[in-house]
Amino acid sequence: MEQTYCDHYSTTQVYPKGRVVVAMSGGVDSSVAAALLLEDGYDVIGATLELQSCADAAFGRSCCSAAGPTQARAVAGMLGIPHYVLDCRRQFHDIVLRYSWREYSRGRTPNPCVVCNEQIKFGFLLDMARSLGAEKIATGHYVRQEADGNGGISLRRGLDHGKDQSYFLFSLVDRQLAVALFPLGQFTKTEVREKARLLGLPNADLEESQDACFAAEGEVYPEILRQRFQGIAQPGLIADSEGRILGRHRGFHRFTVGQRRGIGVALGRKAWVKKIDPGSARVTIALDEQELLSKGLIATGVRWRQPVTDLSLIRCGVQVRYRHHAVSAVVVPLGPETVRVVFSRPVRAVTPGQGAVFYDGDRLLGGGWIERSLNDEDNRVYAAETGLI
Repeated sequence: MEQTYCDHYSTTQVYPKGRVVVAMSGGVDSSVAAALLLEDGYDVIGATLELQSCADAAFGRSCCSAAGPTQARAVAGMLGIPHYVLDCRRQFHDIVLRYSWREYSRGRTPNPCVVCNEQIKFGFLLDMARSLGAEKIATGHYVRQEADGNGGISLRRGLDHGKDQSYFLFSLVDRQLAVALFPLGQFTKTEVREKARLLGLPNADLEESQDACFAAEGEVYPEILRQRFQGIAQPGLIADSEGRILGRHRGFHRFTVGQRRGIGVALGRKAWVKKIDPGSARVTIALDEQELLSKGLIATGVRWRQPVTDLSLIRCGVQVRYRHHAVSAVVVPLGPETVRVVFSRPVRAVTPGQGAVFYDGDRLLGGGWIERSLNDEDNRVYAAETGLI
């Protein structure tokens, strides 16, 4: 743990709200979060998480690059708060990157931001905060929280729905939310930038940083992970939905459902990845985008933010990726952590490995991990057997 600024503890100033550690990436959001908490009476400490070495972050942006700690340090200096750089490269490698490769190696598409929030920001960082005597930790996520009336905590979408990040927090549990602060939930991005300008923060007009703190994008990223974890590439066939062979690929880990670019076959027309079968290493291509539509999904590892009183049927909105607008659906619990979701209208590119997050309006009900998509026939059979949908 590298302390990069601190004359803070010599002061006799009283902080009525107690001490909070703010995860500062160097971007404008986390910087303004720290400033707002300071104004609100908190004893604020800034912390930047070093997730990868500079050599590993050659393609990096946000807190993985060398600029992140430098920008965060400058903001901390302006605000007069201590700032630490926390080396959590080993934890990030062992938890987040290893999970990501494991998913790619199974023909799934990981969502590392969810895992990083749960186990790094609200795990590793929380432990560090407690060692510094802090009662709370805070981030620059655009999300709101409130007491739910039953002694628990309810999460709601950020007021700026275009920036809402509640999707990435569905797996947090009560003990984590009980010590979490999200000061930006009541603001729009425009208001946050204006606040940064008023404070004279050096990053007020910086280009938008990225949520995913990873080395590269697209098919390059899973290949980097394969090499890092010495995984075996499994080449195989590329076929259309009728089974016609269109070509070969160098490893199914390079593909994700819904992908259009970099498929590796020249068809003279648009094509999309429809399905990845890790057993046969076959990648199925859709030649019509309508083939990507699904009528439902099975999700596992489900966590509910609120107690579910009706275990047979839940009507809510379901969001299947970060930029997806939630679609009204029926959710049927199949077990303690497994559900069937039936959409009111077809949804494009339901991707195994991504989160399926459930909402009642702007209130987050819970979420789980997409196991597989469902078609009309799946739902007809299920309805005939159970009469539930």
